[in-house]
Amino acid sequence: MQLHLFEPGPYESVLALNFRDSELGRLHSTIPFRKLAECFQSNTRRCPQGVKAIFSLEGALGLMFLKHFTQLSDAKLISRLNTDWHFQMFCGLSPKVDYGIKDKDTVGRWRRFFGRRMNISQLQDRLVQDWGSDLEHTQVSMQDATVYESYIKFPTDVKLLWDCVEWVHTQIVGLCDRHRLSRPRSKYKSQKIKQISFSKKRKKSKKEDRRRRSALLYLLSKLLKQLQSLLNLGSKVIEPLKPEVFERIRTIRRVLQQQRYHFDHPEKSIPDRIVSLYKPYLHPIVRGKENKPVEFGAKVHQLQIGGCNFIEHLSFSAFHEGNRLKKAIWLQRSWFGTVRQVGADGIYANNRNRTWCREQGITTSFKPKGRQGKHIEQKKAMRNTLSNIRSTVLEGSFGNEKNHYMLRKVKARTKETEIVWIFFGVHTANAVKISKVRMRKLAVQKMEAMAA
Repeated sequence: MQLHLFEPGPYESVLALNFRDSELGRLHSTIPFRKLAECFQSNTRRCPQGVKAIFSLEGALGLMFLKHFTQLSDAKLISRLNTDWHFQMFCGLSPKVDYGIKDKDTVGRWRRFFGRRMNISQLQDRLVQDWGSDLEHTQVSMQDATVYESYIKFPTDVKLLWDCVEWVHTQIVGLCDRHRLSRPRSKYKSQKIKQISFSKKRKKSKKEDRRRRSALLYLLSKLLKQLQSLLNLGSKVIEPLKPEVFERIRTIRRVLQQQRYHFDHPEKSIPDRIVSLYKPYLHPIVRGKENKPVEFGAKVHQLQIGGCNFIEHLSFSAFHEGNRLKKAIWLQRSWFGTVRQVGADGIYANNRNRTWCREQGITTSFKPKGRQGKHIEQKKAMRNTLSNIRSTVLEGSFGNEKNHYMLRKVKARTKETEIVWIFFGVHTANAVKISKVRMRKLAVQKMEAMAA
């Protein structure tokens, strides 16, 4: 049952007043829910029949922001929502709902809904319209890229091949058991014992790893042929499989092709290499860091304005962030009109970007080349200031998002939902910053009113 601290009725105004003065209430007033909901209304088809949804579009958006603000799992968020009237009012439910929400997949279903309809540029335009007056130093552009890693086990060739073997074998066993067919013979059981023994070894030599890969490549090829022979029996014997199953089979065939090529030509790289069976859209992104040279997730080029980060480009494949400088500046100009200073690290400092910024009259934090000309000390002070802000504020914001807004490991399961997860994680952190800015402005106004 839904628990209320107060009964609905004359206490509604008291509840609203208490919620407005709370931390969640201030965050709620910062987010332009109505403007954001308008971006999804044109893509929403309303069914004339069926049960009315508990959450409106604005309430569902509140659910997404609330998840990253509280860092709760989907199930725990629903449990908390059933008993906390602050959470209910944040999502536009209290005090109208008097029963508990029993569907634990409510949050995941709304995440999939937004993933199929999300337009990041349109949503960020609405946020800038509402937050623009609270952002300071809008003529300064800070740029950098980071990777929000996906929640997967560290991929190896042996792990990937074994995942494929297990999945194909499960499909063969399921089809044979449902249709009372004899199972085709294979070395799956003996290979499973060898796989367990191999995985328990702390150190694996290259010879052992290559032997294991060879055995799994042969077994996977054989299992795929057996599965195809079952599917060739036709719909009168075998029930038609779902499109998702055929898509997974195509992915496994591609993995087999890539791994065979990698086995025969270990010195050559593989374009668009698949590293996860269940997330084939992920690709290795080489970052060159000492403790983490390769990352697996979404690489995001971010533009920081007034302490708030905005997504300029998001991709699950590697890209050179130095080529995004001009586009990021044009994006900021479309929002605020003028850009005079740019802070970015050394990877942006190519000759093309230097020439373009000089032609546009933009001061950069790049180390100078050639003769310095006049006002050397002033230029050096400006470069140092931009570099310090970029290395502290911008890179610090990446750590803040990853540590406090569930972006350390993105636990969404599909490409679309991962994008939704990243978007709401980034802008929940922005909303908290804007709410603090507005609180400071309100405090200053009160002090000035008292002084007058």
